[in-house]
Amino acid sequence: MGVGIQAQEPKHRRQQHQHQVQEEREADGEDSSALAALYLYGDVLESVVDRVPAADLAATAGVSREWLRAVRSALRRRPRRLPWLVVHLQGRSSRRTAAYDPHSGAWLTVHAPRHATPSHVRLVRGARGDRVCALSLAGLDVAGDPLGTSACVAMRAPGVWRVDPVLAAVGDRVVALGGACHLALAEGEDAAAVEVHEGGSWTACDPMPAALRESAAATWLSAAATDQRVYLADRATGWASWFDPSKRRWGPTRRLGADAGVSSWGVAPGRAGAERLVLFGAKREGEGAENRAVIQAWEVDGDELDLSPGSAHDDTMPSEMSGRLFPRDEDEEDEEEMSPSIGVCGNATGGYVYNAAELGNGAVLYELRNGEKGSAVERWEWVPCAPAVRAEPLGLAILACSPVGLDDLSRGLRPVSSRRACTDKH
Repeated sequence: MGVGIQAQEPKHRRQQHQHQVQEEREADGEDSSALAALYLYGDVLESVVDRVPAADLAATAGVSREWLRAVRSALRRRPRRLPWLVVHLQGRSSRRTAAYDPHSGAWLTVHAPRHATPSHVRLVRGARGDRVCALSLAGLDVAGDPLGTSACVAMRAPGVWRVDPVLAAVGDRVVALGGACHLALAEGEDAAAVEVHEGGSWTACDPMPAALRESAAATWLSAAATDQRVYLADRATGWASWFDPSKRRWGPTRRLGADAGVSSWGVAPGRAGAERLVLFGAKREGEGAENRAVIQAWEVDGDELDLSPGSAHDDTMPSEMSGRLFPRDEDEEDEEEMSPSIGVCGNATGGYVYNAAELGNGAVLYELRNGEKGSAVERWEWVPCAPAVRAEPLGLAILACSPVGLDDLSRGLRPVSSRRACTDKH
């Protein structure tokens, strides 16, 4: 009994068939877009756009000019004011970036360029959004967008070689504070040195105040940048001060002693308007099985670094959230090791509080209240850990906070082409 073998279709006919199928698919897509544009317009279209997740906004805006106008109109009418949480994760062989959209409550994977030297990757704090950067002896390169996908801004390296500085963008100036390499200090140079970059060059300024000199590095300092100043606070002691780069001067130095029991401090920009800060403190209360982490927020006057008049005492993170950030280890007996260590990043609308020692525990979103009266924090919301962090728990993660726009999404949510990473040269 013979076995029949079906003859293969000629190659040119198969190609013609595939081309025809592709044309039909494209026609169907165009018809779908045409139908959508025909039946969705005006207020109806804007109402639909209001419900579109941020990850799909860039594609939505690309349907037609009418849809682009609807997206822009919807964002003007109901601005998505809360900043995004951006995680830059450097693993063994590659860099990953993930961004959390607080409006849809979802993590998005960003197609970001790869960093060649993870040991030099840093963060520049800024009122208009944090930026990832690369610092080396050759220079300082700052990413041009919050997701780290666009062309960078390159500048000369600071005059003092730094290994762990606080970097902040204040207006059109960049400030480098502390973090100097002790072994590379020349005669007369200070580990707490401060330099301001303006007009293409760095200018040396007065070093950090005495109360901050023992902790003059990004590891030990919490930093917040506004349009006029950069604020520094010792994470362990609560000593704080501010620096004005336009006037090249330091402000008063105060100990932010809102609660003597606090073991870890963090600062972030306060509500828009006058210079204000939000001060976060973490501590443990209770004994034995009742021991729990408590995280509280206070509003601080940015000029004098005193608690704002009428600063509320009810701005406490819900206990179920602080308990998830800092779970109690039943086997832990050393009270000092149990002390929580918080990290904070934010802007004038809100931000995020996280466990600085265990980024895999997640984070908590806080939203600042509009207006002058009432408590500073209007609400708290739990943010799950980024899947990329869970997938690579031993990677080096940097958390940033920034508004994310349509242009940023269109670049970051598609494969990166031949654009050069802002840190490829290092």
